[in-house]
Amino acid sequence: MKFFDHKEIDDTHFRVLEAYDAFIRSQIPENYDKPIRMRDWELSQVLYAIGENKRYSRALDTGSVNTFLSLWLTQVADQAIASDLLGQRIYKNILRRLRILPRKPTEANIETWLKAIKAKSKVPVKNVDLTQIKFPDDHFDLITSISVVEHIPRIEAAIAEMYRILAPGGKLLITTDCTPQGKPLERGVRYFTHQELKDLFSPYPVTSQVRAPDFRRENWCYHKDQPLLTTFIQIEKPAK
Repeated sequence: MKFFDHKEIDDTHFRVLEAYDAFIRSQIPENYDKPIRMRDWELSQVLYAIGENKRYSRALDTGSVNTFLSLWLTQVADQAIASDLLGQRIYKNILRRLRILPRKPTEANIETWLKAIKAKSKVPVKNVDLTQIKFPDDHFDLITSISVVEHIPRIEAAIAEMYRILAPGGKLLITTDCTPQGKPLERGVRYFTHQELKDLFSPYPVTSQVRAPDFRRENWCYHKDQPLLTTFIQIEKPAK
């Protein structure tokens, strides 16, 4: 698994993200006024891993609401699917409208997101519980999961299910968060220690770079108020 290191942010990183932005802007309404990406380093790692010249048959993006990675996947996959727990997203949207939950400036309501994602594309949006996925074994040769697994109570089941539906030779690309002390699931989110991440992914063929996290302050992510590193994990199911 690979941990964020500020020294690796270079011109290539920004070019990849700028190309992503340009394509997404070409696919959504001009008046869409929310951010089109929120997890820059994680997104760039996923885009690097997917590759520019690789072609996939079926791709699944998980936790899709408020992101547009599934639109970008239409460039590299014959079929791309966006997925999320749509009922929970709608419920949260209602609570925000009622001001029971605070509004987030980076978070579009689900109706706005659906309109944007359907503007020019034919990307289907599916309700998917990652702990009980209804797709058959070996169905997708690319699965992306940016900042999703830390929100799932039964995380082991979710990873096992994503691996089950991954085709031989396919890639499962996951990002999450790591802290020195970790934090148990609370209010819908958890942080992992390095050891917890190693234990969690040890049953799977992880092929991303393996190195220890560097918790120096310059590598802290988000609001820079705690030693938290974003983490990228690539899993490749062996070809038959």
